[in-house]
Amino acid sequence: MCVENGHNYTVIEVYLKALKRRRYSPRTISTWRYPLTLFASFSAARSIDRLQDVSRDDLAAWRLNLIERGLTDASLEVFLRAVRNLFKWMEAEGMLFDNPAAALKMPKYERRLIPVPSEAELRRLLSQPNVTTPIGIRDRAIMEIGYCCALRREELARLTLRDPDFLQKSLRVMGKGSKERMLPLGDQAFKWLRRYVEDARPVLLARNAEIDALDVLWISVDGKPFGGQGISVMLKKYGREAKLSVNITPHSLRRACATHMLRNGAHPVQIQMLLGHATMCHLAQYLRLTITDIKKMHAQSKVGR
Repeated sequence: MCVENGHNYTVIEVYLKALKRRRYSPRTISTWRYPLTLFASFSAARSIDRLQDVSRDDLAAWRLNLIERGLTDASLEVFLRAVRNLFKWMEAEGMLFDNPAAALKMPKYERRLIPVPSEAELRRLLSQPNVTTPIGIRDRAIMEIGYCCALRREELARLTLRDPDFLQKSLRVMGKGSKERMLPLGDQAFKWLRRYVEDARPVLLARNAEIDALDVLWISVDGKPFGGQGISVMLKKYGREAKLSVNITPHSLRRACATHMLRNGAHPVQIQMLLGHATMCHLAQYLRLTITDIKKMHAQSKVGR
């Protein structure tokens, strides 16, 4: 029998489909598919026909195998986390009596500090679209919403006409794991989103009023849904035109929002709720950025010298 038709691969596919139903991004699912498939092959080579039979010793051998392959600590973490999350899901689904991956430790390493566009650079970026055109109004609205609400790319792309509440000046967002959160719209985000919905979107939609595009929020130049890939390309283009030092992506806007709010005194718990993170540990990279600012300010002011 072909290994890929075996029990382990079937369980992995069911797990990945469960992630898709919980609105995990295609990129995340694709990122996890490879290490899980590799783990299934590794298990088959050790004559493990069922994932339920994997032991702690098998996982230790898996970790050693990855290290011998020459994986970096960052890649090693992705591979181990993918397997740990798979077993956590199996445990929650009642497929396991004892989870062998419960104590699987992630490698500790110094994460690279990802640069974040400054507030001045964000203002320059937001001024790039030609807002005398429907496309320019749409692009400005996308950037304002992405920055104000700190949305992931898929969250931004999946917005529908039902999500903005202009009376309450809020936006409903469906995040990872189908977790819904209500976010406030700042004045600029509210202004440009409303202008887009009332003035620009009808013009774009009239160019090709497809049924499947009627409910989506963002419309392309030819009247079709404007998805995540289009948003990424658009942001990169405006980033180049603004001559920014940082590569602009939807996640750049998300990081910028969190970092700028922390720098201006927002409480970390408020940032956690805005970002839709389940725990505070994900805020580490933003806190490190602000601590870097404090150290720089401290050195410049020559305190204690």
